[in-house]
Amino acid sequence: MWIIIACIIINAFIGVIFKFFTKYKIDNLQAIIVNYFVCVVTGAIVNGGSPIPPQLSQQNWFPYALFLGVVFIIVFNLMALTVQYFGIMISTVFQKMSMIAPTLLAILWYHEAGGWMKWVGIILACLSILLLSYQRSEQSTLSRQRLYILFPILTFLGSCIIDSTLYYIEKEGYVTEGNMGFVSTLFLFAGISGLLIFILQSFKTKLDIQWKNIIGGIALGIPNFFSIYLLLLALQQGFDGSVVFPINNIGILVTATILGIIIFHERMTKPKLIGFGFAVLAIILIAFTS
Repeated sequence: MWIIIACIIINAFIGVIFKFFTKYKIDNLQAIIVNYFVCVVTGAIVNGGSPIPPQLSQQNWFPYALFLGVVFIIVFNLMALTVQYFGIMISTVFQKMSMIAPTLLAILWYHEAGGWMKWVGIILACLSILLLSYQRSEQSTLSRQRLYILFPILTFLGSCIIDSTLYYIEKEGYVTEGNMGFVSTLFLFAGISGLLIFILQSFKTKLDIQWKNIIGGIALGIPNFFSIYLLLLALQQGFDGSVVFPINNIGILVTATILGIIIFHERMTKPKLIGFGFAVLAIILIAFTS
């Protein structure tokens, strides 16, 4: 359980880092690219040597690492677009709702223990995400251009793919406990994919590389590595996927809410207070039936 708690805290601080990205006008793409390569370096330090296997293409998890690396950079950019057109809270809703996919996969496909208490907990978890992310807006999202509505939808679908794939490869035994090779290779492919996007963009417009973007990427990369590494460790400790993903996602939202109040003096509205209560109850119900 301590692994899950550490994963929640680290993920919540990633949200705080993104808040500072906005404050200091850090370029998202440049910082995200640097972040992924920093993740690889972090993996090397933790591993005590290069975490990338010499016969990389022969690893049974190689195609999944390649696939997720590409998906990671795409979803991060979709999240940026969602924030730009719909705001941070709406983006968070669609990202954290992705917990539904691996949780249902765990119960329906792998026949993990369900029970009415776990189902009630899952429903409360979904409601808490909506309530914690609720904010009044003078401009309805329905009045946005129809093309823009694809951004949050694709963010949700991409996040579902990431969470479900991570759960699947762990469940099928493609990765072993503390597999630095998989995690580091995943981030390496994400960084290479982002670098290719950056190079393509540089052909169209002149892009300035600034030190603040590099520093932002370094600050993001270290916790980002451990957010994935600890998630895999939690799954490999014997916790059901239908327990890990709801607790992880709800815990992140609750912790981020608390940090938002303490650091950024954000107001706790009535819907957020109700959502906070639902989240705590959901965690108790889901954990109690594990």
